[in-house]
Amino acid sequence: MIWIKNAHLVDPGNNVERNADICIDGGMIVEIGENLAPEPTHGTALAADAPLNGRPEVVVIDGSGLVTAPGLIDVHVHFRDPGFTYKEDIQTGAKAAAKGGFTTVVCMANTKPPVDNAETLQYILKEGEKTGIRVLQTASVSKGLLGRELTDMEELKARGAAGFTDDGIPLLDVRLVK
Repeated sequence: MIWIKNAHLVDPGNNVERNADICIDGGMIVEIGENLAPEPTHGTALAADAPLNGRPEVVVIDGSGLVTAPGLIDVHVHFRDPGFTYKEDIQTGAKAAAKGGFTTVVCMANTKPPVDNAETLQYILKEGEKTGIRVLQTASVSKGLLGRELTDMEELKARGAAGFTDDGIPLLDVRLVK
């Protein structure tokens, strides 16, 4: 069990901003409140003032001066996988995102090959499932990011594309946007 004492809790979705204790057991938040006395996974309940140091079943974190909030979402990341993995890949990008408090990321489509087909999209989504965070993927608007011919957006959406972008590369044929 993890007991975070006196953290500044910010939860915009529930209109909450206050100091609170947070008890986590088995990777899940089990209680949020003031002056909590957590119950260890193994053993009996502890009094609020009971010493916890040295008890392996309860880890106490002083949250004073720290902010606890829902996971952050980054809607524009470049994990560079496939094709540019010497810069970053899905695993290293996700690890860095998680360290920064991000639980969801949306990857851009300008990889090599670009995410303009179901096979590339599926590769990224399957790799993202191995990361421990939610990895969403955009698909490109145009085939090969060339701005001349549209991708099969209906198929890509059905296969899991979170959106469509050529990420700063212009569409070169006005008929694509009519």
